[in-house]
Amino acid sequence: MSGKTPRRKSFNMLFYSFAGFLFLYSAYLFLSNVDQLFVTETAVQTGGITAVWGEDRDVLNKFAGGFWNDPYFWKSLNLTVVSTLITTLIASVLGIPTAYVLSRYRIPGISAIEVLFSSLIVMPGSVIGICLIVMFNYGPLWNLQNAVGFKFAHSLFPGMVLASLVLSFALGLSAWKAAFDSVNPRFEHVARSLGSSRWRAFRTVTLPLAKSGIIAGIILAWTRAMAEFSAVLFFCGTFRELPPSRFSNFTKLIKMDQADWVSVAVWAQVEFGNVEYGFALAYVLVVIGGISVYVMHRIGAKGYVW
Repeated sequence: MSGKTPRRKSFNMLFYSFAGFLFLYSAYLFLSNVDQLFVTETAVQTGGITAVWGEDRDVLNKFAGGFWNDPYFWKSLNLTVVSTLITTLIASVLGIPTAYVLSRYRIPGISAIEVLFSSLIVMPGSVIGICLIVMFNYGPLWNLQNAVGFKFAHSLFPGMVLASLVLSFALGLSAWKAAFDSVNPRFEHVARSLGSSRWRAFRTVTLPLAKSGIIAGIILAWTRAMAEFSAVLFFCGTFRELPPSRFSNFTKLIKMDQADWVSVAVWAQVEFGNVEYGFALAYVLVVIGGISVYVMHRIGAKGYVW
């Protein structure tokens, strides 16, 4: 017999119906312009384009073809994926041990620490960006940057990683702590009473039991970093319009010059009047987010997101 109440079932049905409608509608908008996937720059310059956009437009405001054929999209995606992987790695290395300590030990001021990290989750990204600007453009950290000759703000690395790390770390930490809270500490005590060391008890008992939650936290941290917008925009800005001379040879070699964070690229394209292009980039983020949530459901971590 199902434990869900009729009201809960009705709410779930309404939610999934609405989410399905949004997905299908956005998919329709995308697929109805799929012929633009194969628009080339030569066709744009010679006027040999489809009538979808009208031949009287000076510049083709391409939809799917705008990112499929544009090196800017692939550079931005490359920059975003690499940066989010680095962000997720740092968040995991720092967050998983922190979550275990917060879950198992009663340290002084733990309530204040938990409130601080919980507040970060609901804090707007623009606030994070402004705080980072103040932190790194004034005071001791500013003097330290001048001494070493490197600036964090308005930089690809480590500026973007730092801007996306704050909220990514906070969201991942909440999932990792919940995962460790779900494991009864008595299991570790029994293992240690049988001769296991603290590390072995953690590795062989706690870690396997909390595995789904830990993986869910890693995916949440990655998707949150991927979707970051305000903090990256405020702290780093955009890079597409900068001259090639502003980028190092290494950045050019790994194809990250004159590129933006994908979510920032969505905003930039809309601001430039390329609304269709911006929608196509947004759809890429929707697909990535949907796949990430599906993977979490498949590994048994459904309760960590919905």
